[in-house]
Amino acid sequence: MDGSIKDLLRTYNAILEFGDDLEEDGFACKLPDGRYVVIVKSNMSDEQIKQVILHELGHVRCDDGIPGSYVDYRVPHSKMEYQANIFMLRELLHQYILTNNADPEDINCVAFLESEQLPLSLEDSVKQILSDGVTS
Repeated sequence: MDGSIKDLLRTYNAILEFGDDLEEDGFACKLPDGRYVVIVKSNMSDEQIKQVILHELGHVRCDDGIPGSYVDYRVPHSKMEYQANIFMLRELLHQYILTNNADPEDINCVAFLESEQLPLSLEDSVKQILSDGVTS
C-alpha cells in the first residue's frame, strides 16, 4: 500500500479492512473506541482501491462538519459525497504534482482525470481545486 495512504489512515485514526461481498465499493464508520474503520471491496484494481480509500477518508474528515443525516436526507448526502470527492481529488492531485514534478498551473485537468481513470464529469472540481490551491 502507498505510504501516503498509510500516513492518512494514521492521521485520521482509521484502520483499513477489505471485504468480498460488499454492495458498495467501500464505506467508513466510527468504532465505539473513537477510531474509524474503512472497509473496501477487495476485488478492484489497486488504483480503484486507492481512490475508494481516499474518498472514504474524505467522509471521515468532512462529514461531521455537515449538518443532517447521510442516510435520511438527500441534501446532506449530496454535500457529504461532494466533500469526500474533493478530498480524494485533492490528495490525488497532490500526489500527481509530486510524482510528475508538475506546476499546478500547467496541469491539464482532462489528462489528469484520464491518468487516474476518473470520470471527466469531475473536471470542474479539479479546476476549482487547482484554482483554490491543491494544499488548501
